Amino acid sequence: MSSENERIEDFNQIKETLENEIINGIMDYIKNGIVSNNNASSYMKAYNLIVKIVDSNKNKCEALFNYYKKIISDYIEDCYKKLNNESNSHLIDSLIKNTDNINFLIYWMNKIFSYLDRSLKDKKKQSLSKNSLELYINELFDPLKSKIFKEVNNLIKEDRKCNLEFRSKIKVVMKIIYNLDLFSPTIMKENNKIIWIAEKGTDDKNKRTYGDLWYETFSKETSKFSKDKASADIHNMSANEYILCQLKYLHEENIRKNEYINHNYHDDIDKINYELLIGENAEELAKMDTGISYMLTNKRNDELKKAYDLFSLYPQSLKEITTVFQPYISKRGEDIYKDKEISKDPKKFIPQLISFKKEMDNLIQDCFRNNLDFQNTRNKAFNKFMNKEHFAKQLSNYADFCMKIYFKGKSEEEVENILNEIINLFKFLNTKLVFQIDANKKLSDRLIKDSSISINYEKKLISKLKQESAVNFVSKMTQMMYDLDKNKKEIDEYKALSHRGAPNGIKFNVKIISQSVWEINQKVMQKLELPKSLSNCIEDFENFYLKRHSAHKLKWCLGLSKIDIQYLCFKNKNISTSTLPQYLTLLLLEKHQSLTLSKIAELIGCQINIILSDISGLVFNPSFNRNGKKEKGLILGNFDDKKKVFKETDEISFNKNFTISVQKFQTLPLNMKKTPAEEKDQELEELQIIKRYQDNILQATLTRIMKSRYKQKATHTWLISEASKQIDLFKAQPQQIKENIEKLIEKNIIKRSIKDRSCYEYIA
Repeated sequence: MSSENERIEDFNQIKETLENEIINGIMDYIKNGIVSNNNASSYMKAYNLIVKIVDSNKNKCEALFNYYKKIISDYIEDCYKKLNNESNSHLIDSLIKNTDNINFLIYWMNKIFSYLDRSLKDKKKQSLSKNSLELYINELFDPLKSKIFKEVNNLIKEDRKCNLEFRSKIKVVMKIIYNLDLFSPTIMKENNKIIWIAEKGTDDKNKRTYGDLWYETFSKETSKFSKDKASADIHNMSANEYILCQLKYLHEENIRKNEYINHNYHDDIDKINYELLIGENAEELAKMDTGISYMLTNKRNDELKKAYDLFSLYPQSLKEITTVFQPYISKRGEDIYKDKEISKDPKKFIPQLISFKKEMDNLIQDCFRNNLDFQNTRNKAFNKFMNKEHFAKQLSNYADFCMKIYFKGKSEEEVENILNEIINLFKFLNTKLVFQIDANKKLSDRLIKDSSISINYEKKLISKLKQESAVNFVSKMTQMMYDLDKNKKEIDEYKALSHRGAPNGIKFNVKIISQSVWEINQKVMQKLELPKSLSNCIEDFENFYLKRHSAHKLKWCLGLSKIDIQYLCFKNKNISTSTLPQYLTLLLLEKHQSLTLSKIAELIGCQINIILSDISGLVFNPSFNRNGKKEKGLILGNFDDKKKVFKETDEISFNKNFTISVQKFQTLPLNMKKTPAEEKDQELEELQIIKRYQDNILQATLTRIMKSRYKQKATHTWLISEASKQIDLFKAQPQQIKENIEKLIEKNIIKRSIKDRSCYEYIA
């Protein structure tokens, strides 16, 4: 009994020594800020006492450890009582102050008792720091947790209202909360501050951390704040004001979360804010009177940039902009098409479309950061309003104008840019087949008449079309170029003959073309009554060519021929570039004083409607008759010079008094204005040609699909769907596909299945 009392008395002496030497001094400093004069020597005396006890008497370690805990626990209990009695407005200030005091106490107690940690480690007990932190959690923080979380969220709410003076306070409290989740914590002094350091984590990975518990309340408060803010702002602001306000708020929120919110919660808090501030109001923002449509229509690009910056934070909401953007583009395109003054003239219409396309490209680049969704939206919109044949025809007409006139004097770079612009519009055509047919025809006409500025430019356009579509799309164009190259070799060899390519002294040139490739009007292939000098030239060339190509046949397109005529009857002996029918007409007028147009057609050996345009060129070609007066023409007649219309009964004669100041001039035919009936017939003819091409493409596609199909069988629905997908030259309609299926059945290429009438079988 006496030994037990002795041990108790000894331990009481130890506690008394520790308290007298340093613990009372620590408490005085915490309570009154008084620092003991013998601080260092007292610390060493207390520390040495702990070392001596731990090394000499292991049985006293447990009692020493409990004493350590009691000092800290007692002080934490006092702090809790103070905090529990604090008003809500002072709770956080008091928490920060008392936590600093507790940390100060724990730090110095750890320094004194640090040698005890070795004994605790041997007994597989938690460290002094871990025990101290748990005392703080269990005896102070947990009982006040809900009040602390509430007040922290109130401070953050004030911070969100731009009361920035609370920010440093919030950071300190958040640090306290995150310290509660430290794993194997250690307390230390750094830059005169006492801090907790350790790994972050928990012993039990399934345990909810204090950070999680705080975030649960914080996220609810954030949701409520953001929802209330969005609701108030959307009803009190214009679209642009709302966008700017939320961008500013989210920027500040980003600063807040970086300042005092653990990065583990950043994505979650962003999701809440973006969904409530952007996602739930995106549709209304887009459709407001001051919304996206207004910004687009009034070209408020700076506002659109900000709108995209906001919406892109919540990518799902971008569809609200694209939903407005697509009809905006389509309407602008339709407005250009409906402007008849512009749309009827390819020289105005296509540049307007090109300019519009550039404007949309710049808009997407500058305002929408080249977002792929917006590029696709632009493409769909252009594709939608450019689904009419008019766009394909006018694009072909514009390419023709460029090749014949516009490229003259342009640099290689300028030509390259214009060709790229043509291709950029070509991509959007739903009626590429119409462009193909028209472009083939115009290319054929340019090459035959030598009206193209540069063959290299023609080849560049063909190459770009080939890259964008396919080899088959430009097969005819490519063959035309091949014919030209081949023709040059033939003519060079013809000119190498003894007459140097000038039989009977007449310089004679020929273009040899493939009839199945070049677009030639059958009317120009009529035979004409030629003078012997010209028929001998034709015969000479035929003998040369057919000896080299015995399997070939030659057909002469005399209606396309041009001839240089020298007028010996005029003082200046002028020379005109004329057509062969014009030359034959002038020869007849040289022999006869006057002739009717019907008589001339009869003597030449062609239909009257063929020579009418040639006659117009002899009278009104601006090369010699700029004012369009009939008395200034190379021939005279009783026709109406105002309407420039000729009748087969009109009588003409050679104008012997014709004068012109230049040596060389042209009499090439003018484009005669068609009557409404002729225009209608031409439209019907073009529609029939397009229909024929479409049917051929459809039948070829359907046949290819059936041949490649497993067991060469397919259902009706699937076959129509697959054909629609594979054809890109035009938009194949289901009824049109069905009609061509019937044609293939008639041709015995496919048949209906006997077992299932909705299925087809390939039989060819």
